[in-house]
Amino acid sequence: MLNKFYSIMPTWKKKWFWGRISKNDIENVDRCIGKGMRGFKGVVHIEIVGGNSPGDILHVGFPLLIVSFKVLELWKQFEKYETYPVVILRNNLPQEYTGIVFLGRGGPFDPNESKAVYFKGADSKGKGVIIKQQGMYFDDSKWDGSDLFTIDDFPCHPIVTEEVVKLMKKAKVTNCDYIPLKRVGIYT
Repeated sequence: MLNKFYSIMPTWKKKWFWGRISKNDIENVDRCIGKGMRGFKGVVHIEIVGGNSPGDILHVGFPLLIVSFKVLELWKQFEKYETYPVVILRNNLPQEYTGIVFLGRGGPFDPNESKAVYFKGADSKGKGVIIKQQGMYFDDSKWDGSDLFTIDDFPCHPIVTEEVVKLMKKAKVTNCDYIPLKRVGIYT
């Protein structure tokens, strides 16, 4: 079943704009990252720091999903998301963006199937931080059937179904990589 799920993220191509969150917003955003930005109240200001062309997905060096209104329009049929306002601090940007939070759930991460390796610092309590994995496997029996979702342990990591990928490719969504979940985190 894992073959029909994809992680989506911006590419690393230098052509597309990439930015960073304004210093004034980092503390507010940082507080909400652990919840996958669910219920975020506020505006995220983004400074463009590289690239020369706006893409449909905007890389901001933080685990946020920032998409163009074109992408938002494509996803209206899937419904399980909420948005928050994004202001791009650059004059004459021909495209508007919004932050998006997937509300669908895929269940818990399966560290055994994903061959997760954890780093546990001297003062760390709990499992530690994943430093290596081979795939992003999860308990799909707990998946709620949403086309736009995240898994419990990675609430900011956007996952979509094959249906969404086909729609995005047909619409020629720019600056977007579609990584099969079995390939996520594989370090060669």
